[in-house]
Amino acid sequence: MIMKPLTSAALFILTLSVLPGTVTAAESYPAIIANDGIAFSRMDEGQIIAYDTVAAYDEHQILVANCSLYQAAHQGVSWCFSNEENKQSFLAAITDNGRNHYLPFGGGHCAMGLSLGNFVARGDPRTALRIGDQLVLNGNLSVRTRFLMDTERNLDNARLQYQLALRNGSIVDNAKMP
Repeated sequence: MIMKPLTSAALFILTLSVLPGTVTAAESYPAIIANDGIAFSRMDEGQIIAYDTVAAYDEHQILVANCSLYQAAHQGVSWCFSNEENKQSFLAAITDNGRNHYLPFGGGHCAMGLSLGNFVARGDPRTALRIGDQLVLNGNLSVRTRFLMDTERNLDNARLQYQLALRNGSIVDNAKMP
């Protein structure tokens, strides 16, 4: 018997059938991943290292940010930048409805993890790459390689899982976190 890959519609129906209808606060995860309130960052030996999301999106560079000089609050977390110009670019990109194209896809969750329904997996800013108009993160470089082996399908699955998680409360808006 030859097995065909699931279509997005079939995956959606399958996902709805296995996702719980309600989620407790302990099972909820923030929509935007942050370390002590700093988004687009990672922990290294107990230290938060923040990265410049504008540099990653516009210049395809992974630059360490300077939170003490260049920081802006948006959607319940702080974003840090390597220079004032990037900070201003970020602020200028905030639309009236609060969207900003510099925010990582899936709130900085690992895109491969999201595609598999894992809402705990954090994306590492060092894996950032722009796919179309999305800044995509994965947990590490080997996971990113796996993700890129079927980029379109993995991104579609990740987008669907993220939207379902927002809808059922598995992932909640940072501003609404307890």
